[in-house]
Amino acid sequence: MLFAWLEEEYEVPNPWRDKKLHRYASPPQGKPKTLSSEFVTDCLRVTGNGNPRVRDFETTRDHAIIRVLTEGLRAEELLNLRVQDLDLHGHTLIVVPLKGDRNSTDGRTIPLQPKTVRALQRYLRAREGHNLSQGPWLWLGTRNRNRLRYSGLYRLTKRIAELAGYDPTEVSPHSYCHTWADDLLSNGVSGENVMAVRGWKSAAMLKRYAHDQASQRAVTAVHQLGDRY
Repeated sequence: MLFAWLEEEYEVPNPWRDKKLHRYASPPQGKPKTLSSEFVTDCLRVTGNGNPRVRDFETTRDHAIIRVLTEGLRAEELLNLRVQDLDLHGHTLIVVPLKGDRNSTDGRTIPLQPKTVRALQRYLRAREGHNLSQGPWLWLGTRNRNRLRYSGLYRLTKRIAELAGYDPTEVSPHSYCHTWADDLLSNGVSGENVMAVRGWKSAAMLKRYAHDQASQRAVTAVHQLGDRY
């Protein structure tokens, strides 16, 4: 589990998986997998697609989690969210440092899509019926169990992918980080703003996350120019 977590969360080659070791050893730094828009849409669909009539705790929670993953959070950042880190009126949440003082003013601000805000609002209402609803942690387990951990999130993304009709081995929580970067760059958000939201200090990280679909974005950008002469 440790090697699997390091592999999916930080892209450290798993010594027990030769195929992935070879892929991530390829120059320049390996090619991450960006999820298709159809994949994300289908995963949102099988978790209720934000339908307000879907009110069971697990489905409502899972939909909110997939929505928050599309905002570019790493798994550990998502799992360490507290209820107080949400500012749904301002359509933002705060990702706070994982070490040291967890003062909410110390973190970085993550802008949320309107549908993510609504998904979180519905989840918070469903969360009120949980035995641990008075605790600080945002994501709680099913059947009134304690907070969600990485193993649970890992299984959740696999299970939802399979329910949506996809190969669960092709997705992990970290896949959504690469997809988020491509989504923003494809829609004209500057690399500088992507770095600011993600908290990256080095442009090398932007290049790494943007590498997967760089050629396709370039082709699309040139096509949008139309006739130049």
